[in-house]
Amino acid sequence: MFWRVLKPSRGLADEPSVHTKLPASTPLILLAATTIAFSVFPAQARPASSATNGIETETKELAAAEFPADASSGAQSWAIASAIRPGYTIRHTVPEVRLQFSVADENGRLVTDLSDRDIRIFDDHSAVHRIRHFSRADDLPLQVGLLLDVSDSVQKSLAREKLATQFFVGHVLRPQNDRAFLLAFSRDARLWQPSTSDPVALRQALGRIHQLGYATNLYDAVFYSCLNQFPLSDDDAVVQRILVLFSDGEDTGSLHALADAIAQAQRHEVQIYALSVHSGRKYSPGDEILRRLAEETGGQLYVASGQKEFASIFASMEQQMRAQYSVSFPPERETPGFHDLHIEITGNHKLRIHARQGYYFDAP
Repeated sequence: MFWRVLKPSRGLADEPSVHTKLPASTPLILLAATTIAFSVFPAQARPASSATNGIETETKELAAAEFPADASSGAQSWAIASAIRPGYTIRHTVPEVRLQFSVADENGRLVTDLSDRDIRIFDDHSAVHRIRHFSRADDLPLQVGLLLDVSDSVQKSLAREKLATQFFVGHVLRPQNDRAFLLAFSRDARLWQPSTSDPVALRQALGRIHQLGYATNLYDAVFYSCLNQFPLSDDDAVVQRILVLFSDGEDTGSLHALADAIAQAQRHEVQIYALSVHSGRKYSPGDEILRRLAEETGGQLYVASGQKEFASIFASMEQQMRAQYSVSFPPERETPGFHDLHIEITGNHKLRIHARQGYYFDAP
């Protein structure tokens, strides 16, 4: 703990009426709480809390006031101090990891009755000892990116992928709460409809999409969608960030690797849900890629053999998107870079957790 004297900015303390009560010879003392590090800001401009890369910063402020050090003045000194507008604010920023996840049983049914006592969180393999916030939401608004693979490799299934996209727009999106953008990719990626709450605009944009090329730059499309369409925000509103990927999972020419695409989604707190349209009995090499994209970001892969399965698949997908647990905690170590995350359910190892598997901590 230490003491420090600060000279305040011009304010009420500089008025003549105040100087008549506090002679110039009176010593000034600043009381401060013990902190590891702090910075000084004008009291008139108090920064709000922020969230970056999944790390929320909680702002704790302490006003610095002037009062005589003469113990004999007693209560009168405190009364004078309380009347003086503080000239400075000490701001201590505490990092906080935010994580949203869902839990399902072995039959795929969502589990909705867990408490913070039922989970254990491991940050870089170290148990998290303090959970600051735990809650569950049943009807989260969605911020969605619809990514449609239109390369030559999906030529046979493109019509069904468009039908699946149209089904999602018509049956999952809620114009009063949700927003979505539509992007198609092959060698290049093109934004056909910016983020909107208008389903008619999305359906019209879907009808205009045509074949864009022979290559499949899947990883680049995911990378730049997360980077450009889901900007990091200081907004405290709880919203679910989702990429719905309609693809066979094959990548033939991206500049970025699969790990880069996953990392960008984790940085921007985006969950990826993937739909591959092919016979469920037929093995597709791209399914493993789609599964990694989904599972490492907290989403899920679905395989549909035809249009008849869309209703059940999208009902399950929507339920998982909107019904999420939310938890926040301070990082175990404030070291820059990637931190591995793992959640366990105490006492029941058959439950399946859908959560992103890491976060990035950027040094201030």
